[in-house]
Amino acid sequence: MDTPSPEFGVYKAQHPASRSYSNPSNSLPTITAPQSPMAPNTTIERFLSGNAKWRPGWKTPPPMTAIRKNGLGPENPLMIVTCMDPRCDPAQFLGGDLIFGSVRNAGGRITPDTIASIVTLRSLNLVSEGGTVAVVHHTDCGMTHLTTQGIRDDVKKRTPGEAGRANEMEFGAFAAEDFEETIRKDVQVLKEDKLLAGMDVFGFAFITETGELKVVE
Repeated sequence: MDTPSPEFGVYKAQHPASRSYSNPSNSLPTITAPQSPMAPNTTIERFLSGNAKWRPGWKTPPPMTAIRKNGLGPENPLMIVTCMDPRCDPAQFLGGDLIFGSVRNAGGRITPDTIASIVTLRSLNLVSEGGTVAVVHHTDCGMTHLTTQGIRDDVKKRTPGEAGRANEMEFGAFAAEDFEETIRKDVQVLKEDKLLAGMDVFGFAFITETGELKVVE
């Protein structure tokens, strides 16, 4: 069954310009981006312009070979599963200097792809055998404004030829009144998965309106 593929990566919960890494070899290749032939103010130009302003503060991270050998730091990194909504950015709501891997998808739901991403990051030593996985959902999530059937109907309207494919997908929509229960269910799915044996799993609610992070038991 098709499921949406999450994005995943590793972040430090502070502004990237203040990241501090050790990479004595400094062996990463220099990549020169091609000049865009497009007119100013296009999406591509905005991307490149924003990167040019941000790049001077960038600290080169360690290469993956070093991470696989030594990990990312003295403490076990966190693994966070959360929503891809830009209002729910763990690099913002965690604050401080926490190092964490992140798997983000629509709703922060636990799917086979989510679990595969956690296992992959663990294989890369970005989270350890005894590490912690935090499931973080947020209030006013877009998935509470939709239903699975509504998404399928929208696919049929936009791309009629793909309606059958959409009918085979699970999108993870849930009702607003089931917000905390959905967190509990996703936490339980991870706790029961033998692929993640030995890892601690906790659930949290991020309150979009106030910025508060609450434990959900």
